Amino acid sequence: MRLLSEIHECGGPSAEFVQHFAAKWHDGDWETAEDHWQRIVNRLLRGREMEGLKPHDALRTAEQEAQNFGLALLLSPSPTRCPMCAIVPPPSPPDAQRPGTEPR
Repeated sequence: MRLLSEIHECGGPSAEFVQHFAAKWHDGDWETAEDHWQRIVNRLLRGREMEGLKPHDALRTAEQEAQNFGLALLLSPSPTRCPMCAIVPPPSPPDAQRPGTEPR
């Protein structure tokens, strides 16, 4: 799977997608953006439409579909957010006390 930085180097709409994906949806947090990018592509790879494709072709198709879907959402007039941010809980701060973990 290509990294976001590799896709950005392609220029054009791909670079635009990566810039928006990392900056707009992830507030410049490239590590989280990369994680969410990989999760989105992996979910698409498990879809029925990838069955029968050669692994390389399936991967490129999933990446392109993820970009197309992401760009459509990012350029939508309605406010949107990263699909992974909507379902993956944000990491807890290291010092945060978690409920139910306090000593008795």
